[in-house]
Amino acid sequence: MVVRVSGVRQPSVWANVVSEDAPALRRWLLGLGFTEDLLIPGERDGSIHHCQLDWPEGGRVLLSSTDERPTPCRPGTGWLHVVTADPDAVLARAQAAGATVVHSLVDQVDYPSRDFTVADPDGNYWTFATFGG
Repeated sequence: MVVRVSGVRQPSVWANVVSEDAPALRRWLLGLGFTEDLLIPGERDGSIHHCQLDWPEGGRVLLSSTDERPTPCRPGTGWLHVVTADPDAVLARAQAAGATVVHSLVDQVDYPSRDFTVADPDGNYWTFATFGG
């Protein structure tokens, strides 16, 4: 098998997410606006050994099926913060992808952020916010 990557280097922290249905989670994340850098199919039909999804504004998420390697990580136990300049557009895409809204879109009063939180198909939480630190 030949593995090809885009050549775009993401120097930040990369979150690793495991999923019982990694192909469905991959489609969901692509629907929210992530782009695929790399996909290595798993040993089992319909599984993902390793997938790299980039956020257009910076950062990367690694995704794999739960049965691809030993891991203490379990689906539905993560919470990720994704910085975006346009949370309204991301929320519209998330709702179109069938996301469950956990926290509605709000302008924070304690710090400068407009953000919302959704649950992915496994139950992990994803906050999309203008606040980047």
